[in-house]
Amino acid sequence: MPDSASQPEGRARNIVQGMGYLTAHFVANSGLGFIFLSAIIRLVPNFQYGIYSAVLVTVSIAATIGGMGLNLAATRFVAFYEGEASWDAARKTLLLSLLITGVTAALYLAISPLLSLYFTKSTGWTWAFLLGGGWVLTASVSNTLQGILQGLKKYAQMAKILFTTRLIMVGATIVAVYYIRSIEIPLVAWIAFYTAISIWIFLLMEKNLVRAKGDLKYSTIMRYALPLGFATIIAAFSLTSDSVIVGGYLNPSSLGIYQAAIQISTVLGVVSVTPLITALFPEISSSKTPADISNGVRLAFRFIAFAVLPLSLFVAAVPSQLLSLFTNGGVYLAGTLTLELIALFYVFVAIQTILLNLLQGVGKTFEVIIIGVVAASTDIGVALLLVPRFGLAGAVTSRVAVALDATFVSIYLCRRYMDRLDGWSFFTKCAVASMIPAALVFMLTTFISTSLVFLVPYALLFSAIYLVCVRQLRLLSNEDRTYLSHILPGRLRKIANFLL
Repeated sequence: MPDSASQPEGRARNIVQGMGYLTAHFVANSGLGFIFLSAIIRLVPNFQYGIYSAVLVTVSIAATIGGMGLNLAATRFVAFYEGEASWDAARKTLLLSLLITGVTAALYLAISPLLSLYFTKSTGWTWAFLLGGGWVLTASVSNTLQGILQGLKKYAQMAKILFTTRLIMVGATIVAVYYIRSIEIPLVAWIAFYTAISIWIFLLMEKNLVRAKGDLKYSTIMRYALPLGFATIIAAFSLTSDSVIVGGYLNPSSLGIYQAAIQISTVLGVVSVTPLITALFPEISSSKTPADISNGVRLAFRFIAFAVLPLSLFVAAVPSQLLSLFTNGGVYLAGTLTLELIALFYVFVAIQTILLNLLQGVGKTFEVIIIGVVAASTDIGVALLLVPRFGLAGAVTSRVAVALDATFVSIYLCRRYMDRLDGWSFFTKCAVASMIPAALVFMLTTFISTSLVFLVPYALLFSAIYLVCVRQLRLLSNEDRTYLSHILPGRLRKIANFLL
């Protein structure tokens, strides 16, 4: 008799149970992340934060190149194989990661003076980009090791490692930056953070990795990883091209404002989308039939409708309060429109992310590359056209354009896996349930007050009205209640009963 995890219901249950661990972690981790962000913005000058943002943007591109899709390969092969073969795949993937990442980090270090010249119009900040080279090396290796742990479906262990290291990193960084007002501190902190994660995960798996033997060829791993790596590199460019162009055409201060809004908007992904794709990818990678995959996609889309959509609309309704909360206000309020538009269209980003994750999981790398090319071309083209004339407004327009066209292309390419989705009436009701409280909160912020003290009351009001709408529209099924019981703590499970 097949294992229950191979059936659609069992696989969906595995996804939701994994999300239960990961959601709690990512919510806590995002809280730490925003404490970290707020401290850096408040304690260092805006110009320095702009330089930190430039390093962040370039590191994200270089780390993706250094990773070359090997973190995804690690998850897929470790999840697909069993026993000794699984550990053999993990060991060989890690060795490949060390080699490719080392070369990438060396190249990044070599061009650091040019990066400083491009973003700051001076080579005086080369030292910051040199630290970025260390960030590239440690982040790429850490991502591969996390991919191995993800393939083993050790969600609780992964959450523990990431949260503990992040807590120590954030606390130590804030104390150090308070006394030494320099971006050198957070840059070194990121290197230490990823180093600690790598050492911790490696020590947990050391014996199995060292002793592993098997006949899996390096070429087999690379045949899977290279197309995905190329696709993720294109995707990285599509996500950062607007920031790179802002940094080149404008100045570090403008880039700092733009990146502050983007970083705040990442709460939408960290809290809602990242736990889902982290749990979904290994399940899709080990799926045997399209029916299993379709059921996972259905569950993912329901989660987007219930969680991502209302959260994004709430953020779009209170952008100035959120910017005031996580920054010192002032010049950073110039990013209000950026945050508002990103949040308003974030549901498209969530859909695109889920479908890209699906295509990566089933090895449809050509389709992933198509989506990446479309997104990168749109971002670069629109940003080059609009940023020189309209500044930050032009940059966020390019980001919205990417979210729209890449999502429609993704839906078309994944249409064979979307035959079990709920009907249009369900998604329409979900949109109505989210739009009603969002419209009310938007009117309150427009006509009553945008003061930061009203942010919590607005959030509570939004949540209460949303839950009532969900109940009145009868959106949740008995299946949803079962899944919620795996995610919510015991006392909060009464919420699921109320919603039904």
